[in-house]
Amino acid sequence: MTAFADVTHQPRTDDSVLRSLAAYKRYETHDLAVAEVEIRRFMAPGRLRVRPGDHEDVAASAFYADTGSVGIGRMSYGADVVVDRPTDSRHLGIAIPLSGRMRVWRGGEAADAPAGESVVVIAPDGRSVTEWSADCDALMLRVTTSSLARAARALTGDRTTGRPPRFVHQVLPLERGYVVHSAARLLAETFGRYDDVAAVPHGLLQQLSEHALSAVLLGLEHDLSAPAKPSYRAAPSKAVRSAVRLIEDEESAVFNVGELARHLGLTVRALELGFRRAFDETPHQYMRRIRLERAHRELLAADAADGTTVTAIATRWGFFHTGRFATSYRAAYGVMPSDNLKASPTQALL
Repeated sequence: MTAFADVTHQPRTDDSVLRSLAAYKRYETHDLAVAEVEIRRFMAPGRLRVRPGDHEDVAASAFYADTGSVGIGRMSYGADVVVDRPTDSRHLGIAIPLSGRMRVWRGGEAADAPAGESVVVIAPDGRSVTEWSADCDALMLRVTTSSLARAARALTGDRTTGRPPRFVHQVLPLERGYVVHSAARLLAETFGRYDDVAAVPHGLLQQLSEHALSAVLLGLEHDLSAPAKPSYRAAPSKAVRSAVRLIEDEESAVFNVGELARHLGLTVRALELGFRRAFDETPHQYMRRIRLERAHRELLAADAADGTTVTAIATRWGFFHTGRFATSYRAAYGVMPSDNLKASPTQALL
């Protein structure tokens, strides 16, 4: 095992992400054998090793929440630890160091993954050996390969294969893995609004899962990144009109783009090309614009005195990050959403 050099100048842990997962503790222990057993229950089997004499330094902890197809957590060990994991064909892992650093071994060569600069891909196939520095705290995204196979079929339109895409162990610079990094943070921050996974609305769990799966498939390289049949046809105008009706008939956020495409018997790519041809925007952009308008109307008609909140309206229309909702709302309407709620005609009479 290779000892890490001076780590005193590594970036500080992202406290906001760590706090958001505080309700989902899986273990906290000074016994590495206990951590090894517990990790098998929610992450993947593997062996944990420290240098002789370092066992007393172990302060391992893990926090983890799972949607069924996608899981998000954070882990640390408090000592220089080697994680030796055999092939795990059921899951793809993504490690994002928030403090300290990792070192990933592949084919006898090592690649460093410092915090704030790196995304580590732990492929389902092949043994992986990763060293964690004593001060390493990492955000962990885990995705089932069965869900990736389903999502890949929807994105590529290739129904001839039922297998998941193939990835390789690698360390990516943060800018190349930024889409996945953002999806992982969104998962962590959203779970942080609830004390238990069971309290998260089912529709929200589905949307979070679909978003993370799309981020992995579109943001990382794999063998289906360039499908064998790269020629796509745009959805016909009739199908686009049907999609528009479904979006505009919603009484709250129901569909995400993947579900909308499946409902219409289309691939995501075909639906996207159809919308670009008809509206010069993606289905997601169209959906978001319509839902922002609906939220705007509700805010104007609502009365804060009866307990209506901006968060409740934003969430109903699929805006689960209230800060981003406020930014988009202000860009569209020139005021904050709370200003329109406070200015509602009913409240003005009180």
